[in-house]
Amino acid sequence: MIRKTTYQDTLRRLRHAVCAFGLLISVAALPAYGQLVHQLSYNNSYWMDQNLNGVPAEIYPLAAFPTTPNDQSHVYYLSSGSSAHVHQLFYNGISWADEDLTVLSGGPTAFSTVTGFSVGNYQYVYYVNNGFPNHVHQLLYNNVKWVDSDLAALSGTPQQDASFLGLVAFTTTPALHVYYVDGNSLGVHQLFSNDGTTWQDQDLTSITGGPQLSVLTSGFNIKNFQYVYFTDVNYDLHQLSYNNSTWSDTDLTVLTKTAVPVSSVAAFVIPGTKKMRLYFISLSNSHLLQLASTNGAKWAIADLTKKSKGPLPDPDTSIVAYATTPNDEVHVFYVSGSHINEIYQPTATTWSNEDLTSSGNGEPAAEFTGLAGFSLQNEQYVFYQAQ
Repeated sequence: MIRKTTYQDTLRRLRHAVCAFGLLISVAALPAYGQLVHQLSYNNSYWMDQNLNGVPAEIYPLAAFPTTPNDQSHVYYLSSGSSAHVHQLFYNGISWADEDLTVLSGGPTAFSTVTGFSVGNYQYVYYVNNGFPNHVHQLLYNNVKWVDSDLAALSGTPQQDASFLGLVAFTTTPALHVYYVDGNSLGVHQLFSNDGTTWQDQDLTSITGGPQLSVLTSGFNIKNFQYVYFTDVNYDLHQLSYNNSTWSDTDLTVLTKTAVPVSSVAAFVIPGTKKMRLYFISLSNSHLLQLASTNGAKWAIADLTKKSKGPLPDPDTSIVAYATTPNDEVHVFYVSGSHINEIYQPTATTWSNEDLTSSGNGEPAAEFTGLAGFSLQNEQYVFYQAQ
């Protein structure tokens, strides 16, 4: 829960969280809408929509990633209702199946955000429990069963009060990193483990002298170098970076003299390179912008809405982005008028837009739907909640 803020500040930050993560609800009341999770998939020839037939889902952020070497697809979401369970939909090569990970692991009910990654077939999923205090939990599939762990307890911070304002997680193998927002200070914390058993908690906002946060949005690593992105209470976009020695905070809105983001920020590094990409919607004209860098210090700006001549994104849309390999083609997905659109880069100098809901014969996206996705070489997968 958020403390030490005025009522108006809380509402303002909640509204920005709605825009950034597609949250439809407040922390006080969780209505059950019951939308179903769909997949839009590209088989290297055309897009196709599929209802994955899971249980009714809350409008919360989704998480999705493949496991290797079986290239099995997994998408994680929360069931509808005031006592939400973490569910997994996975494709075993023949059909989709749904699992209730809360029941399988014996963990507590969940609150707002789910994120994660895989290491081989090991799956790491993170969420905040529903109740007080709000702790960050890990659901681990160890190739045999699902196990739930309270990371606040393991790190020795039992009074941890994790906010609903975002979770980011990745691995610098073998180390595990989970970033969350402290509900009292509105600062960014890192939970990390070098062995998967012993956990530590770091206050990155105190370490870097950075500002209070509005929303924690995304992050990635390049080997042991770590990059985490958030918007501050003035909605400037910030980068927290670890250079293998120290953490630093950079206000990218000031550095690049670019527009203030109005919604979620998607970030990734093109596999096998140091090419960093950030995507967000401008508050000034609702265009989708790209920031590109190879070192995290100098950034080039591109207006993808203008370059692709695509429709304006909904201001409250979620964004997901990735690169296909080995062509390093960039793909960015967003919602416009309940249709999922893709902006992609067919050549090094051109951008195009495609309405995937129309071309894939898909269902209209739910208002404030979460988006998640990934690619396996040039095959692509995007997940959303349908109306």
